[in-house]
Amino acid sequence: MSSILSTVFLLASIQGFLLSALLFFRKNNKNANRVLSVSMLIMSIDLLSTYSFVERMYLQYPVIFGANFAFPFIYGPIFYIYTKIVTGNEEKFNVKYLLHFIPFLLAHFYVSPYYLLSHQEKLLKIDFYLNNVQPDFVFIGFFKPVSGIVYTVLSLRLIKNFDNKLKEAFSNIEKIKLDWLRFLISGTFVVWFVVACLFIVSAIFGLDKGPYDGIIYFFVSIFIYAIGYGALNQPQVFNFKEDHKTIEATPSADETVKSVKYVKSSLGEDDIQKIKSDLILLMEDEKLYRNAEITLTQLAEKLLVTNHNLSEVINTAFNKNFYDFINNYRVEEVKEKLLNPDYSSRNLLTIAFESGFSSKSSFNTIFKKHTNTTPSEFRRQALI
Repeated sequence: MSSILSTVFLLASIQGFLLSALLFFRKNNKNANRVLSVSMLIMSIDLLSTYSFVERMYLQYPVIFGANFAFPFIYGPIFYIYTKIVTGNEEKFNVKYLLHFIPFLLAHFYVSPYYLLSHQEKLLKIDFYLNNVQPDFVFIGFFKPVSGIVYTVLSLRLIKNFDNKLKEAFSNIEKIKLDWLRFLISGTFVVWFVVACLFIVSAIFGLDKGPYDGIIYFFVSIFIYAIGYGALNQPQVFNFKEDHKTIEATPSADETVKSVKYVKSSLGEDDIQKIKSDLILLMEDEKLYRNAEITLTQLAEKLLVTNHNLSEVINTAFNKNFYDFINNYRVEEVKEKLLNPDYSSRNLLTIAFESGFSSKSSFNTIFKKHTNTTPSEFRRQALI
């Protein structure tokens, strides 16, 4: 079993090195991918170190023993920084981010005296470490998953806010939402939580953490492939000179802040009503929602208003974000056609695409959200 695991670790680390190089020179999402490239490099070195431990290479080269001891303190911060950049909260790596790596430096400094020992002294220390519980290392080790959990929670909050921002500016977020990253970070949270539990159990009952470490690094191997696949297939999220400014100009329609969000609004009640009526007229006459890629900016330009003012009207007058506002029109057109006998022989997807939807999955999800039933069930009931 150990030979199989060691092979997995070795292959994953090699794959990680290759993906790291590919991400570093990738032009798409340049700054974010360079941060991710560094994280992939660190994970690969970590796996390579674990591979050397499983293969007991430390007996010949004791200097490599525990070389990755402090590495887990890097994962949480670097994925958090990557998330900040890829969601547009930062355009590039900020020097202040280095503060997040202080725990890594402290942990590495704590074990640094080991590297000053002679070859034979290192071997004696290794034998001692492997056969005795070290309370100080257990204490430091417990804070690794704690750090990971904190940073994954912060990262998930960033992604949630990002989704809200997208829905204020785009009617179709299928290609730019970060489901792969959310899934990955959620999985990371579960792994960190399990690691924390295992540390507690091991500390209480004095169990050997060796088998658990193997499981943990097996998941690290999987994450390397998942991260590489997700990042390489993630399209350019922002043109920072245009799209990022557009999204920042459209505050989220979060119910908890809606009452105070537009306190300094330049729009009076008459202005709101005029934009509202012009918007309804435009949507009903020109049916702009049929454009699958219609954005808040395009609609604002049609109405000769700012993005911020249009977003305010949609949020306050319709109690919706832009995404739900546009898709509500699409759903209503689909419903109207499904209730019309002239469309009884038309394919559901054809009707959906004609009404502005861009994919089967988004159509089914949005339709059910707005009607509490599936399109096929709605049609079946309409024909009764």
